[in-house]
Amino acid sequence: MFARKSLLIMSTNLLDGLLAYVALYFISRDMGPEAYGIIGFAMGFVGLFTILTDLGFNPAHMKRVSEGNDIGTCIGTYLVSKLIFVLILVFFIIGVVAIWKSVLGRGFESTTHELAIYIILGYYAINSIGTFFYYTYMATKEIAKAQIPLVIGTVARTISIIIVALSGFNALALAWAYVLGEIIFLFVSLMMFKGFPIKRPTKHCFKNYYVFALPLILVGISYTIIVNADKVLIQLFWTSEEVGYYFASFRIVQFLLVAAAAVGTLLLPTISGYHSKQDIESIKKTVYLSERYISMLIFPIVIGIVVLAEPTVRILLSSSFYPAVPILVVLPFFVIFEALTQPYLYEVIGMNKPNLARNRILIIMCFTILLNLILIPKDISSIGLKLFGLGALGASIAMVIGYAVGFVYCRYVAWKLAKNPFNPKIFLHLLSSIIMGVVLYELLIFVSIDRWYILLGYSLLGLGIYLCILYLFKEFTRKDFDFVLDLLNIKKMWKYIREEIKKR
Repeated sequence: MFARKSLLIMSTNLLDGLLAYVALYFISRDMGPEAYGIIGFAMGFVGLFTILTDLGFNPAHMKRVSEGNDIGTCIGTYLVSKLIFVLILVFFIIGVVAIWKSVLGRGFESTTHELAIYIILGYYAINSIGTFFYYTYMATKEIAKAQIPLVIGTVARTISIIIVALSGFNALALAWAYVLGEIIFLFVSLMMFKGFPIKRPTKHCFKNYYVFALPLILVGISYTIIVNADKVLIQLFWTSEEVGYYFASFRIVQFLLVAAAAVGTLLLPTISGYHSKQDIESIKKTVYLSERYISMLIFPIVIGIVVLAEPTVRILLSSSFYPAVPILVVLPFFVIFEALTQPYLYEVIGMNKPNLARNRILIIMCFTILLNLILIPKDISSIGLKLFGLGALGASIAMVIGYAVGFVYCRYVAWKLAKNPFNPKIFLHLLSSIIMGVVLYELLIFVSIDRWYILLGYSLLGLGIYLCILYLFKEFTRKDFDFVLDLLNIKKMWKYIREEIKKR
C-alpha cells in the first residue's frame, strides 16, 4: 500500500508537471520571457518570506498526528496557528514594500512589478490555508484526499493561464490566473474535510508542536531563501527576461522531484511509526529501498533532459527562450542530489533529529547565496568589484554545488545515526544513464527533433535503452517488472481511491 500511495503522489505530481508544461507553452509563445519573468520575480520576492506561513508546523503536524496524538486537538491547534501565520505574512509583506519605497526611497522596475507582488501575496496566502488540509490528509496517510484537490486546482489554473495568454492580457492577469487555481484547490480541499474532528487548541499541544518545529524554522527560512533569492538577485542585477529564462528552466526540471516528494512525504509518518517502536532495522530497510527506486527513476530522466536540452527549449518553450538552453543543461543536476537526499532527510527527522536537517539546509543556503553573489552579478559598482556576470547560468551552478554539498552532509549524518549501509546500485543506475545519454546524443545526428511527439518518442526510446541496460546488469528483474505492473493496475488504484474517499 505504501508503494501504491507513492505512485498516486507521483502520478498526480507528474500530471501537475505536464499541465505546467502546457501552461508554460502558451506563456512562452503568446506572452514571452518578460511577462513570465515578472511573475517569477513576484513569486521570488513574496516567497522569501513564506516561511512565516509555516514556521516548522507542517512537518510537526505530520509527526504528531502519526505518533497517535489526539487528532481533533492537533487539527484545531494547527488550524489556528495556520490562520495566524497567514495574517503575519500579509502584514509583513505590506510593511516590507512600504519600507522599501517610503523609508529607503527605492522602487521597482515598473508599477507592474509592485502590483504583481500584491497579487502573488494572495496566491501564497490562499495556498498556505490550503496546505492545512493537505498536510492533515498526508499525516493520516489519506493520499487521495491530499492529491485530488491539487489536480483540480492545477487544471483550473492551467485553463485560466491559457485563456489569459491567448487573449493577449498582461502579466497581472497571469498572476490572477495563479490565484484562481489556488482558490479552486482550497475549495475542493475543504469539501474533502468532512468527518475530521476539530477540537479547541490547547497550550500543551501548541508547545508540543513548537518544540518539534523550533529547529525546523531555520530549515524553512534557509529553504525559502535558496529557492527564491536567486530570482530576486537576477532581477536586481539583470532583467526580467533573464529571470524568465531561469524561472522557465526551473519549472521544467521541478517536476523531476515528484518521485522524491512522493516517497518523502510518506517516509516521515512511516519512519516516525517505526521509531516509536524502536524498530531501527525496519527504518534502514525502508530508506534503502526508497533510495534504490528514487535513484533508478531520477538518473535517466535528468540525463535525458540534459542531452535533449536544445529541442526541449525549442519545442516546449519558443525561440525567444533559447538563452535558457545552457541553464537547462546545468540545473537538472541539482535534482539528483535533492532526490537522493530525501530518504535520509526524512530518516533523521523521523528519528527526532530535526537539528540535523536544519544543519543540512543551512549549509546549502550558505553555499548557494555566496556563489550567487559571486556568479550572478557582472560587478558590484558601489565597491568597484568585478564578478563573473553569468546571470541565470550562475544561479544554476550555485544551486547544483550547494545541493551536492548538502547531500554529502545528510548522507554522513544518517550513517552516524543509524549506520545505513551504502547502496552500490546507485552507480549501476548512473552508469546505465550515462550509456543511454551517449547513445541518444549520437543518434541526434540522424534524427531531427522538430515536433513534440518526436521528442516524446525519442525520450521513450531512451527509457527503453536504459531498462535494457539495467536488465543486462541484472538490476531490473522480473520481480521489479511485476511490481511495476501491479502498481500500474488501474482497477486496484481506483479501488484504493474510492475506499479512502468514503473512509470518513
